[in-house]
Amino acid sequence: MNKHYQNLSCPPADAIKKIDGGKLKGFSDINPQWRYEALTNEFGLCGFGWKFEIANTFTEAVPATQELMIFVQVNLYIKEGEQWSEPIAGFGGDFLIVKDKNGIHGNDEGYKMAITDALGSAAKVVGVAADVYRGRMDSKYSARGKQAAPAPKKTDNRAEYMAKIKAAMQSQHISAEDGKAICRMKFGANSTADLNDSELKDLAENIVNYAVELMGTDDEKLMEGI
Repeated sequence: MNKHYQNLSCPPADAIKKIDGGKLKGFSDINPQWRYEALTNEFGLCGFGWKFEIANTFTEAVPATQELMIFVQVNLYIKEGEQWSEPIAGFGGDFLIVKDKNGIHGNDEGYKMAITDALGSAAKVVGVAADVYRGRMDSKYSARGKQAAPAPKKTDNRAEYMAKIKAAMQSQHISAEDGKAICRMKFGANSTADLNDSELKDLAENIVNYAVELMGTDDEKLMEGI
């Protein structure tokens, strides 16, 4: 493995935050500032060892909701010795006009957030947070020998939840591998053994819906949430 890719692949635990709500619940959010810190530590100060440019921007209206989206392409460059790399493209987007429970309003952070999103997309190509995207670590602990979080407390209710999960998997033909994928997708865990009681109950009640969601989600979208 390339030394730069390996050095950039594993974020510290404090750079990862588990997403607790919305459509990305269970995925991991990587602190953008850590990405810049990692690139700086590996290649040098921004502008000297790495840099980026805004290559393209465009907006897209959402007529159904009266919202407006902004999309950005950035080109990331990294320096190896005295030689700059070819442009490493990354794409990101966010809302300039957003609709929520308070109505329709502007988002003055939209352009900045789209750039941050695009930079994260480009940076992962050179290895930034690769272990997260590969599913080798989650928000509960860091890989490479760092101390793991305490094991979830187990109670008598777990047997009941597990029985419901197994029955649903058998009746709906959900494979063991799909079960593990659902655990990663919804809870950032490797298996049901890593779930606490609340998460296990959630899985028992919703595993069929989660299986449908899993089947409708491609691998790239799974990784973009973290």
